[in-house]
Amino acid sequence: MFTETVQLVQVLGVVLVVADLILLLAIALKGGKVNTVVKRLAFPALIVLPILIAFLGNYHVFETSKKVKACMQCHVMKPFANDMLNDTSTTLAARHYQHNWIPKDQCYGCHKDYGLNGTLKAKLDGYRHLMRYITRTYVEPIQYRGEFQNANCLSCHQQTKAFESVEMHRPLSSQFADNSISCMNCHGRAHPSRQFRTPGHPHYKDLMSGPASSQHSEGNTEELKKFVESLPNN
Repeated sequence: MFTETVQLVQVLGVVLVVADLILLLAIALKGGKVNTVVKRLAFPALIVLPILIAFLGNYHVFETSKKVKACMQCHVMKPFANDMLNDTSTTLAARHYQHNWIPKDQCYGCHKDYGLNGTLKAKLDGYRHLMRYITRTYVEPIQYRGEFQNANCLSCHQQTKAFESVEMHRPLSSQFADNSISCMNCHGRAHPSRQFRTPGHPHYKDLMSGPASSQHSEGNTEELKKFVESLPNN
């Protein structure tokens, strides 16, 4: 259903652009004379059709950017995407993807702050990331400077039997709500560490070339173990 809708929007957008160009050409052929015909053509050509085209274009970009393949097209996102596609990786992103815990739009499912329902700050972060990529002013490994919202996790997990059965979750509900404690404090990293994503690191080539090797998976496991052991006992 989604694919058909996007294709329909694409076709409709092209039709409207062609129609608008025809109207603009008709106005131009009038030689600058402002008569009744020009006035009738100007309203749809300069106002109605551009608004419709902008609306359809925005819808198309927003919907297609939700897809995992849209994220994978960016060079700097390859380490994240390839790790997620690795069926032996222990990162949260890989486990959610490989177990199909998020049926579709897996990247957007956890980073939906960038969407229509997200905060203004999240949208500005997304715009800043886009501009950095377009202007090539980013430095690898890229680092997320924002604050991941627990609400993105809780929107799926909260009130499920599995979540409620963990006694430790109950007294921490207020900390989850204000993000003073992150879900990742206990559940490990969502993506490979900055060290693994740094050019020159032994695992960087694996992360850039495709779904990571078993060697990278073992590194992830060891890294996760060290991360959990480093957490305070209280």
